[in-house]
Amino acid sequence: MRLFITTLSLLSVIAFGYALAGYGRTLFGQPVRMDYVLLGLLAGFVCGGIALWLWYRNRDKFFEE
Repeated sequence: MRLFITTLSLLSVIAFGYALAGYGRTLFGQPVRMDYVLLGLLAGFVCGGIALWLWYRNRDKFFEE
């Protein structure tokens, strides 16, 4: 379970980076890719929310030896 929650947390960071990549195109004079931004934000919040929910549901198991 720990590995799955860690993987979901990393996927949320990657997804938020995907959203920043869509917005960061303006630095190179290109238009913003709203599909990248929306998909990245949606995936980031979903993966992060699931990771937090699973951690909260199983937090007693994390603090035992």
